[in-house]
Amino acid sequence: MTQDKLIKLGRWLTLLGYFSLLFGLFAWHLIIEPPAEHLISIIIFLQLGPLMFPLMGLLNGKLYTHAWSMYMAIFYFVIGVWYAGSSEDLMIGLYVIFTSLVFFTGTAVYTRYMGKQLSASD
Repeated sequence: MTQDKLIKLGRWLTLLGYFSLLFGLFAWHLIIEPPAEHLISIIIFLQLGPLMFPLMGLLNGKLYTHAWSMYMAIFYFVIGVWYAGSSEDLMIGLYVIFTSLVFFTGTAVYTRYMGKQLSASD
């Protein structure tokens, strides 16, 4: 694959993993398996809130945002493992693990090849 195709693949994997994670957690906590009413705002704030920080940078293809978003993907992978440890939350746990791995892989590929392309053009 050429470098441009790998950059595009990384970008699409990043956005696919990011939005799948965002909408999957949203649907899980608000529609599929809502928590007690007094916990909804706390769960939304703590689990979906951090995903709002890289949104504009990811949509605009910013290299720096993709780079630090890798750490966020690892954080959500840990959350997925935590959920998967419970038999009643196994399905959402596996979903979060899978989408965070897609998110991480996309950011890693994009950062690697976009960084190479930018350093070659300097």
